[in-house]
Amino acid sequence: MNLGERIRNIRKEKKITLVELSKMTGVAQASLSRIETGIMNGTVESHRKIAEALGLSLAELYTGLDPKLSEISYRNDKEIKKQAEVKSDNVRLELLTTQISTRKFAPILLSIPQNESITYEKLERGTEKFLWIQAGTVTVTLNNNDYTLNQNETLYFDASFSHIIKNTGIQEAKVLSVTSPSNF
Repeated sequence: MNLGERIRNIRKEKKITLVELSKMTGVAQASLSRIETGIMNGTVESHRKIAEALGLSLAELYTGLDPKLSEISYRNDKEIKKQAEVKSDNVRLELLTTQISTRKFAPILLSIPQNESITYEKLERGTEKFLWIQAGTVTVTLNNNDYTLNQNETLYFDASFSHIIKNTGIQEAKVLSVTSPSNF
């Protein structure tokens, strides 16, 4: 929704006509109409007057208009569990955000049972990966080198190399995997 639509919706909710709003604000009726239809933007001063006439602060009038705010994605525990994707019979991948293909990075929680592993083929050049071990112990084989990571340890690497993440501990491993760009 843009500012003009927001003003029109609030004005109509409050059963205020354009003529009445013009009298309340000192802003010409034609200007108000152009603001509401998006033909013109108006000034911050006219926005302040409109907001006051509608019983709002300027901040309240602007609330929700920043397009960056629509990119915020909150998911609760039930929604995350609903979206879980299984990569193999034993390793569980939980996508921790929505619209993964449009994101700049992909956060995934891996649950790897003891002695199980997950293999990633070479990802696209320029793809980076960050791993944080939430619980357990894993060994990451990357470019013929092994990196053993314990709880609260991290590994950051170029994911264009094939790599294997294997649970080498005595309990299920929980690994936060963040890949950028969002190719996982």
